[in-house]
Amino acid sequence: MKTMVLGVGAVGSVAAEVLANSGEFEQVVLADMNLERAKRVEKKISNDKVIVKKVDASDVDGMAKAFQGIDLVLNGVIPRFNLGIMDACLKAKASYADMAWDVALDTTKAGDVIKETPAWKQLKKDSEFKKAGLTGMMGLGCDPGLSNLFARLAADRLDKVKQILVRDGDNGTVEGHKFAPMWSPETLIEEVLMPATIYKNGAYRKLPPFSGKELFEFPEPVGRLPIYNVDHEEAETLPTFIGEVLGKGCDYCDFKIALDDSYVEAIQMIGMLGLSNPSKIDVKGAKVAPRDVVAACLPDPSTLGERATGTCAIGTVTKGVKDGKDVSYYSWIQLDHKDTFDRYGHSATAYSVGVPLAIASILFAQGKITQKGVFPPEMLEPEPWLPLLKKLGMPVHTLEQRRY
Repeated sequence: MKTMVLGVGAVGSVAAEVLANSGEFEQVVLADMNLERAKRVEKKISNDKVIVKKVDASDVDGMAKAFQGIDLVLNGVIPRFNLGIMDACLKAKASYADMAWDVALDTTKAGDVIKETPAWKQLKKDSEFKKAGLTGMMGLGCDPGLSNLFARLAADRLDKVKQILVRDGDNGTVEGHKFAPMWSPETLIEEVLMPATIYKNGAYRKLPPFSGKELFEFPEPVGRLPIYNVDHEEAETLPTFIGEVLGKGCDYCDFKIALDDSYVEAIQMIGMLGLSNPSKIDVKGAKVAPRDVVAACLPDPSTLGERATGTCAIGTVTKGVKDGKDVSYYSWIQLDHKDTFDRYGHSATAYSVGVPLAIASILFAQGKITQKGVFPPEMLEPEPWLPLLKKLGMPVHTLEQRRY
């Protein structure tokens, strides 16, 4: 089987390395607009299975040509290109997987009910993928991805689901930088400045940015951190697919991430100055997008791994009823930044996102993912993931609490 990783930055390079060292794929294509970056990844992996190709994620016809003969395309670029990449996969008869979708497509204002979440832009391609006999897997990173699978793992054990709470905590710092996002700066700025999606009272709704601040007790050594509602993928699909498709119900769902006070102040200032604008403006005769300028001024996340310290803990609290009793399951993965870089040569942030994408690919190649059509992570059976996560240094921890 042949796979292509489209976009081999901090995260894509992780997935490429895991797959090149697995026995499931005879060829792993590193595709990127930046050939020098792709060649650096190729040199680091140092495996005869790996080849490099220049591919433009904004050129559907060009991608369709590049995807010929590829069984599974792994999308490692920013989500604004997802729909075009999916169209190219349909033309080339290649299956597809990504790590996130474009939450910015929704412009619902804070306080309003969402008519249709951005996830459905991709989910509407379900019939086309089924007709072509292709698999389209959405949001298979860490969160979304593992966070969704953790909700499914708990839902399978519960008679009824009441709440699904995704919690992302990280006490990491980067030596030499006061503000250094460990993943795409564009995505970070975009997500936290937009109204946040929650599910409540039978509808998807929007809250103001930085809403719902509370202290959450993450597993040690992460500890207690302030968390905020942030617009994120999980809250767009879990209530529908866990609640309705799987019939488990869901009364409430949200996503909250730990943000340091200095991060909050910096991102708010970026927003107030209009520097979060993704549209190009005229600057002394040059057309530039303010957000691109901000991102260009920040360090490349793929270069930060060896200077990062601290620990991340990403997981999901799923509350519900089992045998008439209230039961809560908290499942999470936990990685130390320095240890992860020393062991795998990647930051914990990149590693935790790239590994799940690689595992999905391995399970697909093994014939353990057979669904056709387009679907979110919670529609996958979670059990086959657990031994592979453990093998790759990301064991799943689960805490069960019962009220009698």
